[in-house]
Amino acid sequence: MNDIDYIWRIHGYDVYYSNATNGGGDYFALEYMQVIKDWYPYKKFEKCLEWCSGPGFIGFGIYASLLCEKISFIDKYEPAVEQLNRTKTNKGRTDDTNVTVYHGDSLSTIPEDEQFDLIVGNTPRWNNEEDAIQLLGNDIDDHMRDILIDKEWAAHKDFFAQAKLRLSEKGVILLQENDTGSDAKVFEPMIKEAGLQIKSVGHSQMYENIYYLEVVHAKG
Repeated sequence: MNDIDYIWRIHGYDVYYSNATNGGGDYFALEYMQVIKDWYPYKKFEKCLEWCSGPGFIGFGIYASLLCEKISFIDKYEPAVEQLNRTKTNKGRTDDTNVTVYHGDSLSTIPEDEQFDLIVGNTPRWNNEEDAIQLLGNDIDDHMRDILIDKEWAAHKDFFAQAKLRLSEKGVILLQENDTGSDAKVFEPMIKEAGLQIKSVGHSQMYENIYYLEVVHAKG
């Protein structure tokens, strides 16, 4: 078991995390939940998935705030997966059958018959290292590069292709992106190729450069 440096508390859930697994979700999660409440008022989703979850700030926040019945997580970084499982059973509770944790770098890890009504994610921001270094400086380590950079948007392309198979008929994808690295037009071709479509784009009210990308099944 890897070290736990901090605990992020929300509605009775202690979300365990460390410096190495924190991709910034502890800052963004509360606004993310408010966006969900504002965009889908009085809606409680049955099954939700957090992609690129890290320790699960957003997903556990959604679950603890009663915005979904069941929550799943997927991340490729083993220490984050360990912390997700630690949070799943925290405070001595028995294993929560409404919480599922997947370890992998692609939604192909998740069975195709697993359908989600809401898929969220605090995603990699840039498609090349040069842009990231220009904004953040040279002091980012290899792990942070892995969190922040999606070379040639390969992970996004795979995500949309796989999400198409795992998104329920009326389900929605709501990703958090950063306009220093992309805009919606960057993702539109890969979204269309996957048989999905952009429904709307909304900008953060709290954080400069953050925007939310809403994607649904294409009509027709």
